[in-house]
Amino acid sequence: MKNKDQLNLYFDESSFQKKENKNLDVRINIIISVFLIFSFLTVSKLFALGMDKKNFFFYETYLSEPVKRRPIVDQNNNLLAYNIKTHDLLIRTKKIKNFENLNLKLKIKFPDINLKKIKNLNGKSFHIIKKNLNPSEYNKAISLGEPSIELVSNEARIYPQKNLFSHIIGNVDTDNQGVSGIEKFLNDDLIDQSKIETPVVLSLDQNLQFIIHQTLTEGLKVFSAKGASAVLINANNGKVVSMVSLPDYNLNERSINNQDNYFNKNTKGLYEMGSVFKTFAIANGLEFGKISREKIYNDLPSQVTCGKFVIEEYKYSKDKKNLSVNDILVESSNIGTIRVVQDTGLENYQNFLKKIGIFDYSKVELPEVSASTNIRWGKCRTLTASFGHGINTSPLQLTRAFASIINGGNLYETSILKNKPVKVSSKIMSESNSEIMREILRTNVDKKYYRGGSGRKADIKGYDVMGKTGTALKPSKSQKGYSNEILNVFTSAFQVDGNYYALTVLIDEPKGSPELWGHNRRESGWNAGYLNGQIIQKIGPILNTLDYQSVAKLN
Repeated sequence: MKNKDQLNLYFDESSFQKKENKNLDVRINIIISVFLIFSFLTVSKLFALGMDKKNFFFYETYLSEPVKRRPIVDQNNNLLAYNIKTHDLLIRTKKIKNFENLNLKLKIKFPDINLKKIKNLNGKSFHIIKKNLNPSEYNKAISLGEPSIELVSNEARIYPQKNLFSHIIGNVDTDNQGVSGIEKFLNDDLIDQSKIETPVVLSLDQNLQFIIHQTLTEGLKVFSAKGASAVLINANNGKVVSMVSLPDYNLNERSINNQDNYFNKNTKGLYEMGSVFKTFAIANGLEFGKISREKIYNDLPSQVTCGKFVIEEYKYSKDKKNLSVNDILVESSNIGTIRVVQDTGLENYQNFLKKIGIFDYSKVELPEVSASTNIRWGKCRTLTASFGHGINTSPLQLTRAFASIINGGNLYETSILKNKPVKVSSKIMSESNSEIMREILRTNVDKKYYRGGSGRKADIKGYDVMGKTGTALKPSKSQKGYSNEILNVFTSAFQVDGNYYALTVLIDEPKGSPELWGHNRRESGWNAGYLNGQIIQKIGPILNTLDYQSVAKLN
């Protein structure tokens, strides 16, 4: 038995262990709590930064905000032009504390900016050094942390198709006002805030535009040509389905070199179109009842004189001595066409050309249009005009007139707006005579026709292509008369699912292509006609689709 006063040295280990574990649990809980609080604060900060519009640019957010200008789309609602919210990088010159440091920072983030190269930087209270920053550039500018830098809200016009529609869409200035193309022509309508969410819908088709653009671009290389253009019209309603002019330019870059060659050849360019005009001479003769398709002109000479001028036949041969009206067009006979105009009446032919709008400004919705230069009619001028010599017009007006010849005689106004009603401005000829013209023009392309017309390279199986070539010397710029350079045209028509389409292809100053043909001939049949056929072959299946035809017929 132990004495009650004896020192108790017994160590209760279990009791001590419980106390130690309790203290450890407290420390762990404190550490976990601190970690959770820190994690929460970090996540909250990151979330706040992520939602801070001052530091990060959200593309979707800016697209949802109201803009100053309506979008433009093709007939299938593919975007051709639209506005986005953006910012300009601005420097407040009075707030610059360390010029060298600021310039270095800017050059690191924006290598293309050098403040030392900006003239009169200190002459203004502020200077915009970069416009329309993209999202990445916006964030770079924010990260500079410079009090002298400001970001000013602005809008940029974006053209996602770049150069594909450059001569049609046109461009806007820094204030978002249209300066060319449909951007200028419809400027007031495009900035109408009551319609800002409704796009302007064009009658053009992006897919067709791409194919035609690609074919012409390849053609420029093959024939070493200066330029080219093509315009496709639905002949049943006057709607322009495609319009390409080369060279073109990227609308987003807003800068062009060699301005003289960068214009819309289809609406602004004026050209002597050559033998395509024989189509109009014969159509006029038929409508006046002075000729028939089968009428024979015998003993046609190799040349005729008109005053002091000599008019020669195009490649005269014995086969051209006696020709029917049909074969005057197939053989592209100058003398035969003159005889047709003489039988119909010179004044009647002059009036017919006026009636089909050859000399008028196009009413298409573009500001860049030209009208034929004044014509001083006389006997010789009228006779040479029968084969397209001495008179000029634009490819769009030529195509419009040609469409009226083959569509039953209805001359439509042309339009590039899908929903705009179009009207028949005049009745050119009867349906029966239009049918005869379709038959004549078909023989010029039909490979099976015994005479072999100049348009055979455009004979695409399944489309019964009809058309006429035109090869003309270009007027000299340095002196009176004509140069040795040529301009080639082929205007065709073809039918797809009940709709007639008229297509004009123009090639400016083409060269021969021995690689393609094995010779250097450069007449229209060997280039413009060939490209015309290539286009029809590629776009025919697209035009034949149900969706496309339903659109075409609704308009």
